[in-house]
Amino acid sequence: MEPTPERSSSVSWLQSGRLAGLSWVRAVREAVRHNGPERDAALLMGKAALATVLAWQFAVHVMHSPSPFYAPMAALLVVDRTMVRSLGASVQRVLAVVVGMSVAWLVGSWLGVHWWSMLPVIYLALIMARWRRLGDHGIQVPSMALLSLLTVGGTNVDFTYLTIVETLVGGVIGVLTNAIVLAPLHIQQPREQIRALTRKVCLLLNDMAAGLREGWDSDMAHQWYDTSTEIIQLAPAIQTAIETGRESTKFNPRDNLRRLEVDWAGYAHTVEAVRRSQWQVSGIARTLVDAADENEAQPAPTQRFLESYAQVLDEVAGAIGHFGLPDDAEREVVATYLRTANEIIDRLGNEVRAADLEDPQAWPAYGAMLLDAQRLIRELEVHSHRAVMPTDSGPIRKPARRIVGRA
Repeated sequence: MEPTPERSSSVSWLQSGRLAGLSWVRAVREAVRHNGPERDAALLMGKAALATVLAWQFAVHVMHSPSPFYAPMAALLVVDRTMVRSLGASVQRVLAVVVGMSVAWLVGSWLGVHWWSMLPVIYLALIMARWRRLGDHGIQVPSMALLSLLTVGGTNVDFTYLTIVETLVGGVIGVLTNAIVLAPLHIQQPREQIRALTRKVCLLLNDMAAGLREGWDSDMAHQWYDTSTEIIQLAPAIQTAIETGRESTKFNPRDNLRRLEVDWAGYAHTVEAVRRSQWQVSGIARTLVDAADENEAQPAPTQRFLESYAQVLDEVAGAIGHFGLPDDAEREVVATYLRTANEIIDRLGNEVRAADLEDPQAWPAYGAMLLDAQRLIRELEVHSHRAVMPTDSGPIRKPARRIVGRA
């Protein structure tokens, strides 16, 4: 008996619900067990709920508001991932409400509420809502104008005043709740992401070096190319996490108490160096993909060349393993690795220029691999003095402040 469309739809709905439930359970388990994005999200939602209730009770018991809606709504919407965003959201929301209520008051007082007056007013409010400084809260302008016009004709000064004050109070309660209850401080996540990124790069380079020595094929070359592309695509998200971490330390009472100083610019230089280096690694992998593809008719370099080239990749991986560490000895280690890699590339370049190639058609592969390696080394050399690598060893303590970025 074949299932009916209705039964199939029900089964599909149940399966989707079950998967969603399992995903929710896993997220809760991660939030409880480990410090990370899941726990941050759970804490943020809890603070938003707490701020909403506090603002609602304040509006009822202190302000004696007949419709305690605006204060809890403002509190709910201004609790954000950083104090900077929370403060910005509070200012934007209050400004949007003031603008919307002002527009309604002006129209209601001068023109009254008619069908012909509503059209230009709402159109103007929608234009004002697109003002960049209002951000996501710009939609409050037409909403508040419409609400005021339809409920009290825009002329009730008490309603306008109470709405603005409630919104202001709700914003203040939301900001204070976000600041007092474990103010969001996003430092650990970008540190872990940077370490994971550089480890992935080192593993890729070591894997490519081993493959060039021991034998490689089209599948391996494609995998190297795909992995390098994935690393490039990870970089923007990590840069965003770094910027969020930098932002989270501003106006943050937890940061003021703990006196943390993080070299966010150094972190950003590290990720940028890795991203730029992967352009060249992708080029190397792409050359190997073409050399392994029979349809491309692009001969591969000799095994002797590839074995020496593998040493270059190992040297670069060694440099990245020490990249961004603060000690002068570590910087010298990086310089030594890159210097050795450069010497090998120079030697290979001289050999290719002086020798008769076994297959003259292979010269584009030699040239591409040599040029990409030179650019790869150069990118790391340029960024090595400004890059900072987070480590697992903890911060360096100083008398007044403690340095996290250069731990």
